[in-house]
Amino acid sequence: MARILIIDDEENIRSSLKSALERRGHEIVTAESFTQGAQFASSGFDLIFLDVLLPDGNGLDLLKSILAQNRRQIVVVISGHADIDMAVEAIRVGAYDFIEKPVALDRVLITIDNATKTSDLVTENTRLSSLLYGEFIGESAEIRGLKNDVVKSAPKATNFMIYGENGTGKELIAHMIHRASRFSDGPFVAVNCAALPSELVESTLFGHTAGAFTGARSARKGCFREAGSGSIFLDEISEMPPAAQAKILRVVETRTVVPVGSDKPSSIECNIIAASNRDLGRMVSEGKFRQDLLYRLNVVQFQIPPLRERTEDIPLLVQHFLSRFAAEIKTVPKTLSDDAIALLTGFDFPGNTRELKNLMERVNIYCEDQVVQLPDLKPLMPRTIAPATAPLKMAMADFEREYIQAAVSRNRGNIAKAARELGVERSHLYKKMKKHTR
Repeated sequence: MARILIIDDEENIRSSLKSALERRGHEIVTAESFTQGAQFASSGFDLIFLDVLLPDGNGLDLLKSILAQNRRQIVVVISGHADIDMAVEAIRVGAYDFIEKPVALDRVLITIDNATKTSDLVTENTRLSSLLYGEFIGESAEIRGLKNDVVKSAPKATNFMIYGENGTGKELIAHMIHRASRFSDGPFVAVNCAALPSELVESTLFGHTAGAFTGARSARKGCFREAGSGSIFLDEISEMPPAAQAKILRVVETRTVVPVGSDKPSSIECNIIAASNRDLGRMVSEGKFRQDLLYRLNVVQFQIPPLRERTEDIPLLVQHFLSRFAAEIKTVPKTLSDDAIALLTGFDFPGNTRELKNLMERVNIYCEDQVVQLPDLKPLMPRTIAPATAPLKMAMADFEREYIQAAVSRNRGNIAKAARELGVERSHLYKKMKKHTR
């Protein structure tokens, strides 16, 4: 049975529909105003019936707000004969259907049945899409094109190159490639090339035999062989030293790995997916990256656009992150007001999706109201790094604010635990937090 919200200012419509639908096993929640409807709408409903004329606001505006928070929400508008033009406009905006007053129960029941079937199809489509797309959220033309390119190319190729700024989701795309490829049943092994100590690069990637060097007491398989018949993801491959680049080239060309301390090659069969936030073509011209390796990896390449170039995806990402954080602590997801969303879509986000995710985690921690308004959001917005010429006091304040937020985030909003970690009294930490949110 469906969970249904009825937003209408007429008591007789609310009560008659509620009693009739509850007798048929549906769970019904009612709201009599724009304000009350906006508060309830974010709680998760299979279907919403929405009157286009409400005493404290325009139902069309509420429809836009609901769909901005959840574009898949099924909303049926209710209108009097004189409001048909507004109902038609609601359909254009994204309403599922409209019902004319006086409301006929038979028509309502048919609409619920059709909407439920539609919702089931959407849910199944989302489930199937997630098998390929994972959690890469976005419906902009650029992201739809990127997802389609992955699905088309992944089953046919084995060498892939992903370009994108920090925080754009390169590893998510790598997971999509893996799931859509013919090696999807194998493991996915991720390697952060920038974090590998230079003396351990070859041992980590290619493995070693026991006694191959001082401290090698036992053999190590290495990331390439661990990937087996799966995928290896070489993140920030631009940070690889030249000697390691030459050996990776040989692996890419021959699909064989020679462990350190051995002369016996081992065959591998896996996707090799590399990623970089730098212009590898320029690095080649500067002599910092091997041209032949770049050619081998660039068989299929993907460019992930930065968040500032796909701002229409921000409301979807906001909803996704807030829902995820709420699920972790078993609360109802918060929503953002229209002007708060507008602030986000106008922000540059140099840290891209990762920075937006961190911001939404702060929102989930610090904001108490269910609907986050613009004044609540502004103090939590990322601040630009203080320039070297900034006063010391300003730079120290920025550092302290970020340091405290990180501690609170690590402790999932538990102020007492964060205070213990920082070595301060809880009351003192509250004062610091209040100072930094003014």
